[in-house]
Amino acid sequence: MDAALRMLARRALSEAEIRERLAKKGFPDGQAQAVIGRLRELGLADDPGLCARLARYCRETRGYGPAKAAWFLRARGFPRELVEEAVRGSRSPEEEEASASAVLRKKFRGVLPPGREGAARAYRFLAGRGFSPGASRRAIGGLTKAIREGED
Repeated sequence: MDAALRMLARRALSEAEIRERLAKKGFPDGQAQAVIGRLRELGLADDPGLCARLARYCRETRGYGPAKAAWFLRARGFPRELVEEAVRGSRSPEEEEASASAVLRKKFRGVLPPGREGAARAYRFLAGRGFSPGASRRAIGGLTKAIREGED
């Protein structure tokens, strides 16, 4: 229990991360399960709450799209159902498009590189950030239209 509390004093961890770190320290799986159960009782291990907070962090702070946010959460050891619920609940299609537009404006300082190559570069950037193809195309189209109309 002391080892788990020291881990949690540094940062919030998923149950899978706690289990993995305890195993690396040589604690048997049964003992790790008992510790995680006690941490749950104390409110120190809350996978649904932590997953939702991290999904919001991915969206608002990191500028990730749904696919990259899901990858990030799965890497932290959260169950697939919990990740899908957190990502689905954190963003509507309109919010995804607005977020993609904001990330694109920040990356390219409001001016896309010229021509098809510029649009392709912007698309690859958004795809790498985990945005859906439709949201990426609409964000690029919106920024291109704003540039043509002289807006920012």
